[in-house]
Amino acid sequence: MVSPRTVTHLTKAVAETTMILERLGDWAKGSLDSVGAALADMSTSLSHQRHRIAITGLQRSGKTVFVTSFAHALLHAGNAPRSAFPFFPWRDTVRDVSVGEIPGIPPFPYRAHLDELLATPPRWPAPTTALAGLRVRLRHDATGFVGRRLAAAATLDIDLVDYPGEWLLDLPMLAQSYRDWSLQMEELAAGGSRRALAAPWRAAAASLDLDAPEDAVAIARIAALHVDYLRRCRAEKNLYFLQPGRFLQDDAAAPADRALPFFPVGRIGKVRPGSNGAALVRRYRDYQRIVRRFHAQVFGRLRRQVVLVDLLTALQQGHESFADLALAMRTITESFEHLSRPPVRFLPQGRVDRLALVATKADHVSADQMHNLVGLLRDMIGEPFIRTNARSAGLLAVAAVRATTEAMVKWEGRSLPFLTGTPDGADEPQEVYAGIVPGQIPDAAAWPDLAVNIRTFRPPLLPAPHDRPLPHINLDKVLQFLIA
Repeated sequence: MVSPRTVTHLTKAVAETTMILERLGDWAKGSLDSVGAALADMSTSLSHQRHRIAITGLQRSGKTVFVTSFAHALLHAGNAPRSAFPFFPWRDTVRDVSVGEIPGIPPFPYRAHLDELLATPPRWPAPTTALAGLRVRLRHDATGFVGRRLAAAATLDIDLVDYPGEWLLDLPMLAQSYRDWSLQMEELAAGGSRRALAAPWRAAAASLDLDAPEDAVAIARIAALHVDYLRRCRAEKNLYFLQPGRFLQDDAAAPADRALPFFPVGRIGKVRPGSNGAALVRRYRDYQRIVRRFHAQVFGRLRRQVVLVDLLTALQQGHESFADLALAMRTITESFEHLSRPPVRFLPQGRVDRLALVATKADHVSADQMHNLVGLLRDMIGEPFIRTNARSAGLLAVAAVRATTEAMVKWEGRSLPFLTGTPDGADEPQEVYAGIVPGQIPDAAAWPDLAVNIRTFRPPLLPAPHDRPLPHINLDKVLQFLIA
């Protein structure tokens, strides 16, 4: 029996997906073209240079906080003690720093997010769900013999471009037919904790007559069940390898990046023109065109990229969640490998000069576990990728905003490193022992005995004035790796 609330939800979803389909073509073409044109503009001179850095990661990896803290650090590192942000090569020459928009790219709301972090009480900003950017402009004394002859001062723009990592999960779909993709998704949906969550949409999809004339309302109804399945996989089971990635974006996201009304049906064969089956194949190909435009206009034009990975949450959630994150990350890193060797004809070649793979929330474990955290990330990404890309890829453990402090505490006769911070749901700081992070992916039999206690913490209450970088771990090393 379907509840009235579910019927209302599905009716709304049908209306939304119908509207999205009507608006898709014009919006996608205009939006990605304007972003692509902005990213293609890399005009520089001896007195005006530019670094463009992309920051991506799956939702809840900490992108919003990372971009906000990174921009704030660039604004204030020049006047702050060296210990607050050790790597800042313009410290002795900087004249002024400002934050602005990147023409042609939706603005990243830096000020609003910073205000949330500095509020009383502070709060973590809501995650971003669409592409956005900001420009940090540094004016500094000209350097070099030629530079000093041309101008007394030089300008450096550091463009930070934030885009959802879920978009990268869609790239393999470019090399798959609708049927091949459907079979892969159905195989995933039949196993583990996905099985029960997938039951509603799979039952509805099984009842759809693929040879019947196209029924847009029926397709939208089943598509809404499929989107609900994807969102529950992420929200309830902490799963990560979820395609199509744009289906996971919130309602506030731009329509073309949010949804297309199709879903997997592996039993599809030769389709009849004008049928439900033909509609699903057509909409899948429409989606592929959007993904192809993203590859050409955005992904292939960003040569310095940061990929944020929340290893610790997946580790705490258990074997299935961690394995799913590993599958997602292998898919993402393969996308970077394919930039110079596109797997599909007509995709332009690209390259990444620097790729920082960052394990986030490093303040959730003690300092003696940082090496293990990086080792775990290395094992997840895979040694072949690390060796092949040794000159361009780097591994780091980072906390963009440090929410804990650390001290040695006597516990059962031993001195152990405890973290002090305010966990979510608590009103006062607490001492927490985070345990031992494995330096490589544990065997299946070892998961029940993992000695980890990963908590989530509220942001720290920071005293005024806020004229220096926010407390962090290794944020400056990301900058050093990307531009040094």
